[in-house]
Amino acid sequence: MTHVEFFHYLLLLIAGAAALTWLAERLSLAPAIVLLLGGSAVALTGRPAPGMDPNLVLEAVLPPLLMSSAFYTAWKDFRRELAPILSLALGAVLFTTVAVAAVVHAVEPALGWAPCFALGAIVSPPDAVAAKAMLRRFPLPPRLVTVLEGESLVNDASGLLLYQMAVAAAVAGQLTPGHAAVVFSMLMLVGVAVGALAGYGMVWLIARLREPLFCIVLTFLMAWASYSVAEDLHGSGVLSVVTCGLVLGIRQHEVFDAHVRIKAEATWEAVVFVLDALVFILIGLALNGMVAKMERGGTLLAAGLGVALAATVAAILARLAWVAAAVWLPSKLRSKLRSKPDERAGRSARAWHFGEAVVLGWAGMRGVVSLAAALALPADFPGRDVIVFSTFLVIFATLVIQGSTLAPLIRLLRLRSPQRTTMSELEARSHTFRASLHELEKIARAADGGNDDERDIVERLLGEYRVRVHNNEKAHAEGAEHVERRAKHLRLELDLVSASRQALLLLHQENRIQDTVLHRIEAELDLEELRLHRLLEP
Repeated sequence: MTHVEFFHYLLLLIAGAAALTWLAERLSLAPAIVLLLGGSAVALTGRPAPGMDPNLVLEAVLPPLLMSSAFYTAWKDFRRELAPILSLALGAVLFTTVAVAAVVHAVEPALGWAPCFALGAIVSPPDAVAAKAMLRRFPLPPRLVTVLEGESLVNDASGLLLYQMAVAAAVAGQLTPGHAAVVFSMLMLVGVAVGALAGYGMVWLIARLREPLFCIVLTFLMAWASYSVAEDLHGSGVLSVVTCGLVLGIRQHEVFDAHVRIKAEATWEAVVFVLDALVFILIGLALNGMVAKMERGGTLLAAGLGVALAATVAAILARLAWVAAAVWLPSKLRSKLRSKPDERAGRSARAWHFGEAVVLGWAGMRGVVSLAAALALPADFPGRDVIVFSTFLVIFATLVIQGSTLAPLIRLLRLRSPQRTTMSELEARSHTFRASLHELEKIARAADGGNDDERDIVERLLGEYRVRVHNNEKAHAEGAEHVERRAKHLRLELDLVSASRQALLLLHQENRIQDTVLHRIEAELDLEELRLHRLLEP
């Protein structure tokens, strides 16, 4: 396949991914599942597909997706839930690796312990891309979302260490505990250090650049740079990107102005959509090479199906067991032993409900990181074909079976968000508008001796902000009835924006304004329309 043909193939994949995503939305299905099934269907037709370099996928596709996930992570919630996140990212990964290795070795003893542990390490960490693709469709309690997303962001370091240990044991024949501790420390420390330096360096640069285009380009470059530099220094590229994204997400409100934030959000949303869709369709297409190998001999199919089934069941049950024994049960015991609630600890002190624990254990989807790790195994690695094939089926099973049953499971368990201890959105809006109103009142008092034009401007603004404060306070205090009246008011404002836009376009069609005037006023109307749509969101 020539470079031009590859480019055309890539465009075709993007178009297909967009069509499948549209279909998934119409069918109310998770797009990740439909994309995976679509890619698998294409692979089963026997049409040739370009080989997927696992290192290229990890270096080109994964960093922007991780940066986006980390950037929008709620840092305070992440820090509050650090104990269960680390329990899953370290303990559950190790436990799942051992469980998968033991079950697979019992089913296929000829595979050997090192390949069994390699397979266990490959499928042990749930994937950040898969987790975000699934979780954003379900109305889960915030605590549950924080733990699931936080775990998927940091668990690759422990999975990668176990993977490297298994590969070294199979290839070199030995790996000492001391060397394993050094490797793990390097992965963690170097990854976090490089990510922190990249994040704070980016904050320093963005605060001085101010040009939206340069700032947006810099965020993409830093995602790839932080990953590559950390990997070159034998650290965890995943942890580096996550740390960089967390730093930028925490400091974004200080360094991003409104212009940069709006343009960056739109750009990243489009790029992440394309990369996200490509990830899952590429996973499905990876079946192409496996099918070709199966056609050359039946050994892979016979051995792979047994190993894959054993690995899938072991991975799912191991996670459920770990969540029950290491997360849910200890939280219940701590709750009973605690004489009085620790209000400072907040939600982290609250015991996990049974329904939350079930969903936490069930939502362990695997994704592109597992497949890339399997494909990166050395060509002469024992049982490589069986491991790759089994990894694909584990990914397929967790995404399709677990992903498609999450929504019914959530409805069955009737999960509810905990009692709110912070301000509602309406209260927060009222508070911020009231601050502006107080400032306007100060200006009005200072302008009493000024000219009529200045007093008139201030009076109009006072009236506008009093209405904003009043509407939000009433909507919060009076509930659904006033919320609906507020929504009618906002929809009327949207109609007025639409009328303004039509009048503007008519002026342009009649050649009464220049293109530059059209674009400037249209941009203002776009921002106003965006603001009103945001206010109407539930």
